[in-house]
Amino acid sequence: MKKTNNKGFSLVELIIVVAIMAILIGVLAPQYIKYVEKSRKSADAQLVESCRTALQVALTDDEYAISSAATGVVSISNTGVTVTGVEPIKAFDDYFGAGNYANKKFKSKTYNTTVTMDIAGDAVLGFKVVVNNLPAAAE
Repeated sequence: MKKTNNKGFSLVELIIVVAIMAILIGVLAPQYIKYVEKSRKSADAQLVESCRTALQVALTDDEYAISSAATGVVSISNTGVTVTGVEPIKAFDDYFGAGNYANKKFKSKTYNTTVTMDIAGDAVLGFKVVVNNLPAAAE
């Protein structure tokens, strides 16, 4: 008698394993997509807060020599960060690294509009950073 040594899996066993994996992927994929979007939204909220902090630091720190008529607008969108006004740019360079703030941009679907930040107030009463167009789902 010849002894046969069958090593390996049968076709039925392989089909069952593939079917189980397909079911697991079908259940877990939507959750994974939801968590990825949630992390992108969190990163976008952190970018807005970082820009607000950089502006607030510039307005309160004597090193930046903000005049009493400080002007500036920061626009953040899914194409990048732009700073209009000469005075806050040094603060953004110090906070994000020279020119690196321009590479920051929104990644989530929640932040699909342009968020702007205006400087309000004066040297006597104090400056304030006003955030405009913040998405409702992000508040």
